Amino acid sequence: MPAIQSTSIQRFAGIPLKLYASAFSVEGLQFGIDNLRYDVHFSPGFIKAARRMAIQLFGKFSSVTDLPGFESSFNWYRGEDEFKGLCRDLMMDAVKRAKVDNQYRVQHLALAAVAAVFREAVEDRHKACIQHLNNQIWRQEMAYNHERVKELRDGLQNITRNREILVQYANRSLFQYLSEAQQETVNDLHKLHFGAAGLLPDDFLANPLLHAENPTAEVFLMGEYILLGSRREDVNQYEALQAALGEFLAGLSGKPDRLIDPDQVPETGPEDGRPSTGPAAREPEPADWIKSDGNVDALFNFQRTAQMMRRSRRQSTDRQRVRKLKQLARRQKQLLARLLRDFNARGLLRIIMATEVMKAYIDVYCPPLTPHEVLNYIVDPKARKPIRIKLKRIRKNYGEDFTLQPLRSAIGKVRWMPRLRRMEVLLDYVRNFARYHRDMGNYLAIANAINYINFVTEDNHLKLSRANNSLYEFLLPNEQGPDEMPIISHTVVKADVRGSTGMVSEMKAQGLNPATNFSLNFFEPITGILSRFGAHKVFIEGDAIILAIFEHENQPQNWYGVARACGLATNILLIVDRYNRKNRESHLPQLEFGIGISYNGNAPTFFFDEDHRIMISPAINQADRLSGCFKPLREKNPIQKTPFKVFVYEVDPANREMTAETLLRYNVNGIELSVEAFEKLKREIQLESLALKLPGTQPGRQRLYTGSYPTTTGTSHQLVIREAALPRIGLADLDITEWTDRFYYEVCTDPALLKRVKESR
Repeated sequence: MPAIQSTSIQRFAGIPLKLYASAFSVEGLQFGIDNLRYDVHFSPGFIKAARRMAIQLFGKFSSVTDLPGFESSFNWYRGEDEFKGLCRDLMMDAVKRAKVDNQYRVQHLALAAVAAVFREAVEDRHKACIQHLNNQIWRQEMAYNHERVKELRDGLQNITRNREILVQYANRSLFQYLSEAQQETVNDLHKLHFGAAGLLPDDFLANPLLHAENPTAEVFLMGEYILLGSRREDVNQYEALQAALGEFLAGLSGKPDRLIDPDQVPETGPEDGRPSTGPAAREPEPADWIKSDGNVDALFNFQRTAQMMRRSRRQSTDRQRVRKLKQLARRQKQLLARLLRDFNARGLLRIIMATEVMKAYIDVYCPPLTPHEVLNYIVDPKARKPIRIKLKRIRKNYGEDFTLQPLRSAIGKVRWMPRLRRMEVLLDYVRNFARYHRDMGNYLAIANAINYINFVTEDNHLKLSRANNSLYEFLLPNEQGPDEMPIISHTVVKADVRGSTGMVSEMKAQGLNPATNFSLNFFEPITGILSRFGAHKVFIEGDAIILAIFEHENQPQNWYGVARACGLATNILLIVDRYNRKNRESHLPQLEFGIGISYNGNAPTFFFDEDHRIMISPAINQADRLSGCFKPLREKNPIQKTPFKVFVYEVDPANREMTAETLLRYNVNGIELSVEAFEKLKREIQLESLALKLPGTQPGRQRLYTGSYPTTTGTSHQLVIREAALPRIGLADLDITEWTDRFYYEVCTDPALLKRVKESR
C-alpha cells in the first residue's frame, strides 16, 4: 500500500520545526536465490584493502607496531587518499547498477554492504592482532627472550583492554573515508541521475552507533549521548523517554499546522510485506521532530534567543525584530519550564540531574561499579546499601579503597541544584537524546538492511543468481569484465566549418603555412579533448568534422552520449573562438561554425577500407542538416541582438514547391540538438526548467533547461538547453507567418546567459 505522505515542516506551539529526512531504504529490490535476502557479490579487492587499512589504524592509535600486516613506513597522506579512491570507485559502480535498474536504492544496498564489510574487517583484524601477539609471545618465551616477552605482553594488554576504543576509532575512520568520497564525487553523480531523491544526509555515516562495537554499552552511551536505562522498570529507558517527549510535543501541536515543502517527494511504500526502512513507510511521530539539528534549541533555548535579542538591541534599530525575539524567548522559557514540570511528574527530573552530576565521578568509580550503579546510589536510597557492601568486598579482596564521600556530595548537588541550572541541564539532556534518537533510527535502518544481505562467494551460486538477474555486484574497475561490449546506440557531432578556403588563400598570400596553423591551433586541440567526452573521429577535413560517441551494452556509467556531445561541441566552439582571436590579431578572416548533434538508438554500420573503419549512420545525415545555414537567412542577419545562435523555420506550405527543404536554418557558431537527442538527454541527466525572461524573444515561445553531466574523468559541467517554438516563414520576405506546435533545441553558449542561469539556481 502507498505510504502516507508527510510534510517537512510543522509548528509546535507556534514554532516551526523542520523534519529530519533520511531516505535510506532497500525496499523494492530483487530478492536473491533464497527468496529472502539480496544477493551481493562484493569486491574482494576492497575487502582486502579495508583489512589492510584497519591494521594501520590499530597501530596508529595504539602505538603497538608488532601487528600482522602493519607497515611502519605507511604513507598516511597517500594511503588515505588511495583508500578514499577505492570507496569512490566502488560507490560509482553502485551508481552504475542503480542507473541500469532505475532504482537509487541499489546505492543504499551498496552502502549497507560496505558497512558490513567495514565492521567485519575491523573485528577480523582485531582477532588477528590478538592471535599474532599470542603467537609471538609463545615464540619469544621458547627463546627465553624475557625483555621481548614483556614488550609483547604490554602490547597485547593494550590491544585487549582498549578493544572497544580501538574498534570505534577504526570504524569511525573507515566510515569517514567513505563519507568524504560520497560527498566529494558520488553524490554529484547521484544527482545527475535521480535528483535529490534518495540522497542521504551528511551525518548518516558519521553515526557513533554505527562505529561502536557495542552500541548499548553504558560507558559508550555516557561518552557520546546520555545514560539510558536497560531495565523494564527504568523510567529513563529509550522507549520511555521517546514516549515522554512525544506526548509533550503532541500536546503542543494540537491540530497539525503544517507547511508544505515543495521539495518533498512522495515515496511508495512496500507491497511485499518486508520490514520497512524508509522514511515514507509511516507518518512521523511527534518525537521524530526533534531529530533535526536545531529543533530542540528552537523550542527551548530561551537563553540563546535572549542573547540574540540583546545583540539586536545594541546593533539595530529594528524594534519589530527585537520585540519578536523577546516574545520568542518568553515562549521558549515557558515551554522549558513546562517540560521541567512534566519530567518531574514522570520521575525523570532527578535522574536527569543526577546523570549530569555523576559525570565528574564516573572515571573514579567505573569500574568496579557500573554507571547505572553510580546513578542509582545518587537517586535511590534503597540501592545504596548493596553498593556499600560491594565496595567493602572489593576492599577486602583486592585492597582497593573507594570512599563514598563524593557520591554523598553528589546527592546534595542534585537536591540543591538551582532552578536555572536545572533548566540548562534539562535542555542539554534533551539535545543529546535528540541526537541519539536520530542516530538510533539511522542505525536500525542500516542494520536491518545488512540483515537482508546474502554475500555470495560460491561460483555455482554466483552463476545461478546472475542467470536470474538477481545478483547485485559491487566491484572495483580492475575486477570487472572487458570494456569492449556491443554498441547499443550512438550520438553524432557534425561541425560545418565555413571560411576555411578563404583563410587558406589569405594565409598563402601572406606567405604563411596554413597546414601547420590549422594543425597546431585547431585540429590538435580538438583531438586533445576527445577522450574527456568519450568521442571518436569519424571524418575530418578542412570544412567538416564528424565525431561520434558510442554507448556500449552493460556500461551505464558511460550512457551520457548526448550530454557529453553537447559538452564536446561547446568546447569545440571555445577552441574556434580562441583561434579566431589569433586570426583577428593577424588580420586573417574568421572561421564560422555550425554544429549539429543527432542521436540514434541503434548501433551504426561499419565497413572497412583496409584498416580504416568507415561508419554509416542516418545520424550523420541528420547532424549534417542541423549544422547547416540557409544563406539568405545569413545575409538577412536578424539575430545578432540575442544571446542565441540557432534559429529554425518551417517553410510555409504555399512556398513548398520553391525549395526541396521543409526546414530552413540559421546556425552561426551555434549548436543545434535534434528532437531525438533532446529526449535522450532528458533520460541521461536531471533537467531543471528555468523561468527566466529572455531578451529579444516573445513570451511563451521558448524555455530554458539546465542540468549537469559528468565527463569520463568524473568532473561535472553545466548544460543550458533552449527549447524554442518552430515558426513558419514565407520565402519571399523570410517573415514569420504563423507558429507551429513543434520545437527545436539549441545548446546555449553565450557567457552572459550562462552566468545568469548559474546565478538564478
